[in-house]
Amino acid sequence: MFKINKLRAEILTDKSGDITDLYGFDFSFDQGLNIIAGPNSRGKTTINTCIYYALGMEELLGARNEKALDKALKEEFTIKVNEEEDGITYKVLSSKIILEIENSNNEIVCLERFIKSNTEEAKTSNIIIYHSPFERINEEGNSSRHGVFFVNARGNNEDPNGFYNWLSDFIGIQLPLVSNSSRSDNYSPLYLQTVFSALFIEQTKGWSDFFATMPFFGITKAKEKIVEFILGLNEIELSTQKDVLNKEKSIITEDWKRKTKSFSYLEKQTNSTIINIPEELTTDKAEIDKINVLFSTSEDEKIGFTEFLDQKVMIVNDLENRPLSTIRENREEAVLEFNRQKEEYFKLKDYIERFENKLRIEKQQFAALNSQLSIVESEIKDHINLQKVFSENIINERGANHCPTCSQEVAIDLISIRNIKIPQLTLEENTNFLRSQKKIIESSIGSLKETVNEKETLLQYFKNSLRQKEILIKSLSKDLIADDRALSESEVVKKIQLEREIENLHLLKESISEMKNELEALANKYHNNNLKIENLGDSEKEDEVKLLDFETQYKDCLFGFGYESNEKYQISINRKEPFKYFPIYKNHRNDTMPQSIRINSSASDFVRNIWAYTLSLLNNGINHPGIIIFDEPGQHRTNLSSLKSLFKTSSEVIEKQTIIFTSIDKPLNNEEDEKIELDILIEDLDNSKYKLIRLDNVHKVIGKI
Repeated sequence: MFKINKLRAEILTDKSGDITDLYGFDFSFDQGLNIIAGPNSRGKTTINTCIYYALGMEELLGARNEKALDKALKEEFTIKVNEEEDGITYKVLSSKIILEIENSNNEIVCLERFIKSNTEEAKTSNIIIYHSPFERINEEGNSSRHGVFFVNARGNNEDPNGFYNWLSDFIGIQLPLVSNSSRSDNYSPLYLQTVFSALFIEQTKGWSDFFATMPFFGITKAKEKIVEFILGLNEIELSTQKDVLNKEKSIITEDWKRKTKSFSYLEKQTNSTIINIPEELTTDKAEIDKINVLFSTSEDEKIGFTEFLDQKVMIVNDLENRPLSTIRENREEAVLEFNRQKEEYFKLKDYIERFENKLRIEKQQFAALNSQLSIVESEIKDHINLQKVFSENIINERGANHCPTCSQEVAIDLISIRNIKIPQLTLEENTNFLRSQKKIIESSIGSLKETVNEKETLLQYFKNSLRQKEILIKSLSKDLIADDRALSESEVVKKIQLEREIENLHLLKESISEMKNELEALANKYHNNNLKIENLGDSEKEDEVKLLDFETQYKDCLFGFGYESNEKYQISINRKEPFKYFPIYKNHRNDTMPQSIRINSSASDFVRNIWAYTLSLLNNGINHPGIIIFDEPGQHRTNLSSLKSLFKTSSEVIEKQTIIFTSIDKPLNNEEDEKIELDILIEDLDNSKYKLIRLDNVHKVIGKI
């Protein structure tokens, strides 16, 4: 765990007499409840965002590096003596944030992060760490500087020089490996930024849903993993293994579908019908053994493989054991066979033309997908290069986000914000999206390539069959115009073709046997996969005890805050999907269709849900970092009595840290037409259990320090 001791902003301006003539602010925080209160537009959000920024958590605000901060910290600010005058405007030359934090081992460090600077070392993507309280950083002979760590770059949760990796160690938590669809090895740490989305609730988006500001990193069921980790559930290890095994199960199922589809190609190659192919993957060997092949006879009957093969062998033996017929003896049969073969020839030729057209379209699709893949790969490369550009500060504040070559405006969110009403993605979010697109395209290419290859083989078979029919038709036509005393050439051709058919039938038998073996192997893999999943088991009894304690705490808090949308017995923490580990509503205890608490609560009651849920994670979390921040919890028509209960409950959590930013004299827009009155909010609080930071009613938070 850790807590914040001190927050300081230092700004050097164009009106500073020397480098010690600084502006900014300086606040100290205590263990337990801290209240930062003041009128609107006095700087509460500035203080709050500086905490996010110093801890490298500005992604939770929807931006990266200094982009998340107010222009007063990086461009200019105004100081007024009173509200009537215009005030004096100061331009920012350089600025930085210093945050002093302390862990449960009483280690104190200072985090220094620049907002604006002209030096190479002081990048906004770097955080400098001092093993010293703030008061001793600049003492003569103090060599407390620990090092420079990077944020917002690959590996910052794993690399020894990554800030989140260092912060995890400092807090005393070990981030578990979880399944990640964006990683080639299927695993990644449970990134610290995702964990902090359960701790820091900002006012713009934070009250819209549980963990609403969580960045997307490709983590499978990220919200569930966060709760499992914070509460210290054994399920987090089990669920990660389950995710990998379920992914393996999906691959096995897809392989099964491809294998069973191959039977249809065999049917077309041999003019047969393969029956009893299991529609769904089965682990019953008897179901696989039932797969069989049938052939149509001239009487439109279906006969089995052995009987069909025996008929072909019998005809060949008959041809071998009798002398060749003369044309006169075979003329009538030859005429019938000629007409039949000619009809079949034209049918097959027409089918081949249609087959080739479809195959041509699929080849065009294949080429288009490959072209699309090249474009996406190029875009990914461009995005990575852009990330390098911005991380190296090639486009910096001094350049006012203009290209250094052509002076055109450049936005790191890739699209202009002018007249744009759609959500904007960061460069990394765009890159992750493109990578997921690439995976989908590659999967489609792989599947289509396999289909095209199979169809090309099938087409070659059809063309060979057409060629054999041409040979037989030519021999029959020769018989029809030859001397009646001559020997029938068509019988020789027919015998040769029958021998080839028999050989192909033996190959078909071998192919079906091999495919059955392949299906059996997949069934064994599927069986073993299911056994592994079953052996992992569900959440252990220890997990259930933790979840029950968490649920009790959550419900006590929720109804203590004045929740009214539903009865207490109708609400619980769900133990399975959907909404696993989150509050649900049931109409009655045996209701099998739980609903999200979000859609079954009023807007103000859902805000109360977030209060209760966040505080319960703080109180019950074995791996909780030990701090939460509520920015403007008085949202959506909340009443004053509920806010009083929130402050009271928060003040009772004395071994961890809660920071609440609240407006004063702000209308709550509820039925009672109440407004937030600070004196009423804190009137029932024990003075020793909270610290109040009251901002000036006239002056903004930035001033001379």
